Amino acid sequence: MKTTINGLADAIAKELSEYSQDVTDGLKKSVKQVAKECKDEIVQNSPVLTGSYKKGWGTKINYEASDDIRVTVRNKTDYQLTHLLEYGHAGPDGTGRPTPAKPHIRPAEHNAAEKLMKQVKVVVKG
Repeated sequence: MKTTINGLADAIAKELSEYSQDVTDGLKKSVKQVAKECKDEIVQNSPVLTGSYKKGWGTKINYEASDDIRVTVRNKTDYQLTHLLEYGHAGPDGTGRPTPAKPHIRPAEHNAAEKLMKQVKVVVKG
């Protein structure tokens, strides 16, 4: 690309803008992919009684703009059980047999954070 000294600043700004948008698009794609993988890992490790809880997991894009994205992994059907199953509970009214914790969300969240950091490095380096 040829440019004059006077047009150098504009040319650099244009190239940086294109690079920035490429990085942003790559990061948004990575976030969506990692969120799906996180959901899949939670589904795989979810406790099963009737299967409703396990089937209820999904991802939701809460917000997306040209330079930002926010994705949530959530349980659409039995969201009330997530804390009880993840951390365990004492049972009905605290008198029943205690239900032990079955961590399935925290490990998936931890793995997703590590995967995303690795992908961010790859996308930024190009």
